[in-house]
Amino acid sequence: MVEKALSADQFVLLVARHERRVRSFIASLATCRNDVVDEVLQSTYLVAWQKLGTFAYLEPTPDEELVRWMCTIARFNLLAYLREHATRSRWDPKAIERLAETYLDNADYLESRHEALKQCLERLPARQRELLSLRYWRGLSVEELAVRRGQRASAVYVAMSRIRKALEQCIRRVLSQEGLAP
Repeated sequence: MVEKALSADQFVLLVARHERRVRSFIASLATCRNDVVDEVLQSTYLVAWQKLGTFAYLEPTPDEELVRWMCTIARFNLLAYLREHATRSRWDPKAIERLAETYLDNADYLESRHEALKQCLERLPARQRELLSLRYWRGLSVEELAVRRGQRASAVYVAMSRIRKALEQCIRRVLSQEGLAP
């Protein structure tokens, strides 16, 4: 096979196409602290852009190889960030390495789960989707949701638990239908 290079335009398009995957990789390692994820993602883009001339791919399309390459850059950027900003006792570089390996080894399955989740979210009643949106995308606490809905916090916890269970069952069904049962 012959190695191929990416043009700057291809790189920009692929970064836009796969941002969610690289961001979720970083978030899985950075314990979902959005400020850390954003900073590491930006530094990953910068390093990848600067080193674009060193990237070559063998597959028919560069997508998967580029995502893995960017995740490798992101891992090193995250470790550098943590060395600069966190106490050593809080972050174990070996644990981050193991998490990164596990994530990349399961990337296809995780992507399939994400696609299944999207399908399952679309099937939820609007009121349940709104509840999830307010909780997870807008960041409202359960207590804030309870006040907004005129319910007790315990009722919101129960509703959220039921929605999460229904989503998990739906995801399992979708994956099973695609022959990807966990």
